[in-house]
Amino acid sequence: MKIGEHIKEIRISKGVTQTELSEKSGIAVRTIQRIENSEVTPSIYSLNAIGAALDVKLNEFPTGPNDGKFEFKIVISNFSNLFVDIKTLIKRNWKTLLVLIILVFGSLFYKDLKSLFVVPNDNSIISVSTINCGTKNECDIELVKKDIKGKILWKRIIGGTSYDKASQVIRTKDGNYIVIGSTSSFGKGNYDVLIVKVSSQGETLWQKTYGEFLNDYGLRIAAVEDNLYQIEGTKQICKTVNVSNDCYDQEWLFKIDESGLVK
Repeated sequence: MKIGEHIKEIRISKGVTQTELSEKSGIAVRTIQRIENSEVTPSIYSLNAIGAALDVKLNEFPTGPNDGKFEFKIVISNFSNLFVDIKTLIKRNWKTLLVLIILVFGSLFYKDLKSLFVVPNDNSIISVSTINCGTKNECDIELVKKDIKGKILWKRIIGGTSYDKASQVIRTKDGNYIVIGSTSSFGKGNYDVLIVKVSSQGETLWQKTYGEFLNDYGLRIAAVEDNLYQIEGTKQICKTVNVSNDCYDQEWLFKIDESGLVK
């Protein structure tokens, strides 16, 4: 039953005319007629006013024939009732609002969380992070595997004598891991993309760098086809052979196979 039909049924059962309802609620007769004929959807304020006049709670009744589909709608018909309307809206839809909040925050941070943590099939957790910054080792990449209770199964340090920064770790189909980051310890120049494949037991299977003399950074990696991975990074472009104020970063996409060869 539509809300307008519901209001009309209650009004008639209480022996109240549309004119009397208008006088008690402060809602215009024409508006009441349009509501009862389902020509308009009443605002929360109107529902509260009509409900008070008929001595019933109408704001808990569905406001339209949505056949189970969620309709998030608020109509402010009187600014003085703004906070009352909002409070009623939250009370009626708090579960849906909670789900929306979770989805919003989840979408904002999912990529970052997924980049740092991977849950393998054995319920262990593999994570990658940047450590030792500011020490004599500058920065290193640390890869850690823990069991479901948080006990460390193994730990590996990746990097050299300069700056090495972690970006992401993914699990490969063969049960091993690929770590992507950036390094100034190895490669051709200032910073290069660093990609390392590590076995499920923490042993380095291969390590490669990608880039030229200027600053090239590895940001993300994703499996796109069988035995192929797409690398997302940035490549620095400069007007001179050295880094200067005229340099800028350009998006850089390329693919590698399971052995790290560029395709």
